[in-house]
Amino acid sequence: MTCNFGQVADARSLTPARQRLLLGAVVSGLLLAMLDQTIVGTALPSIVRSLDGADLYVWVVTAYLVPATVSLPIYARLSDRYGRRALLLVGMVLFLAGSAAAATSQTMGQLIAWRALQGAGAGALEGLSFILVADLYGGRRNAAVQGLLAGLMGVSFIAGPLIGGLLTDKVGWRWVFLVNLPIGAVALTVVAGVLPRSIGRSEARGTPLDLKGIAVLTAAVGALLIGLNEHSRATAAGTLPAWTDLRCGGLVLLGFALVPVFVAIERRAAAPIVPLRLLADRRVAAILAAAATAMFGLFAGVLLLPRYFQTVRDVSATQSGLLIYPLLLGLLLSANIAPALIVRLGAYRGILLGACGVTALGALGFATFDAGTPDWQALIFMGLLGAGIGPAVSGLQVALMRTVAPRDIGGAMGTMLLLRQVGGAIALAAAETLYATGVHHDGLGSAATATGSGVLVVTLCGTAVSAVALLSLPRGAGRLPAPAVPAPA
Repeated sequence: MTCNFGQVADARSLTPARQRLLLGAVVSGLLLAMLDQTIVGTALPSIVRSLDGADLYVWVVTAYLVPATVSLPIYARLSDRYGRRALLLVGMVLFLAGSAAAATSQTMGQLIAWRALQGAGAGALEGLSFILVADLYGGRRNAAVQGLLAGLMGVSFIAGPLIGGLLTDKVGWRWVFLVNLPIGAVALTVVAGVLPRSIGRSEARGTPLDLKGIAVLTAAVGALLIGLNEHSRATAAGTLPAWTDLRCGGLVLLGFALVPVFVAIERRAAAPIVPLRLLADRRVAAILAAAATAMFGLFAGVLLLPRYFQTVRDVSATQSGLLIYPLLLGLLLSANIAPALIVRLGAYRGILLGACGVTALGALGFATFDAGTPDWQALIFMGLLGAGIGPAVSGLQVALMRTVAPRDIGGAMGTMLLLRQVGGAIALAAAETLYATGVHHDGLGSAATATGSGVLVVTLCGTAVSAVALLSLPRGAGRLPAPAVPAPA
């Protein structure tokens, strides 16, 4: 196990005050990128009316999601070569430029183009934030901050629609994009002035870039996400498209068909975007498989539950956002407790399997969910979902970072975040399909039952895969490896 001693020395040379300043900048950038996935959704109806582009509605979301997802492992791996600072600054500039341009859009075509530019930068803000924490902090401090960053994911899911609605109603939809500029500019200035250039460098610049891998990965993930989004959009509109439709199933099939092509390219690449050699380690493979599906319940809950409160309980959009806060609170609390507990006990499998049990318990509460279910019961079920999902989000990150060599953290984390995003897209499409199928067959009166069924099935499927992956770990592999010791200079 090797380590770039230069990067460790640079990280330790930062004073506590500079570390806190840098952490604040990184957290701000991460929150902006994550919020932008959800904040725009609330503003979209106003945007469509203003720019007269109802037929391009879904592309405002897809144009951001695809580059943001594809670029996650690319930024992570390139930062091993050029350093975290250089790639993070590139991402920040692209994100802010896209935000500024999106706010000035006069047509839907322009908005879609600028949203794609935003997404291309967001991949750096999302991916490199988690990796930088591993570079800057060790031991329990790293676990605590990883929990904080994981909690931000829950904040963005639930607070995003609320913030988007307030900005749209009070000052206009263009401020959904303009609000990024002052916060992002401060974060960019701090990163440029405080973060050492060499942090993260562990790969020679002369190594050939994996351009073929980047191209095929972009095509595969892009086709998969667009196909899933097209299916979700059509399903939400009530048309229930068949998976044989080329715009849906055809693109999804293409995405999966390109996976073996991508694997073949990565096996021959000198510096692969996704280091397949890491998957030869059963511990790493199990952690990544668990991470891909552990958040299924969060995606399904955030998609279906606000709609339930609005349609069945007849509350406002703002109130529905507040009513699902038990999901957020459970996630925030457990995402911060679990990493500290894992580091203290030196083991993660038992804790994460227990979290899977809590998630399953919360999901089973939705098995009898209907219009007569008291709100307090729904709040308890949501709290259990959040409490079970939180440890899987932050705990798996800590386990992965302690399992791989320091030089592999970029590639490993980039792969985990990519799988988590793709898994989320699959969970959303599945939840939307289950909900729409229930309502289509049994009428609008079954909206509550369809909500419960969607949350139940999607959550249990994701939790089951995560649990099986953790159980597949070899004997003793659930122990947390000791922190890597820097190699002598």
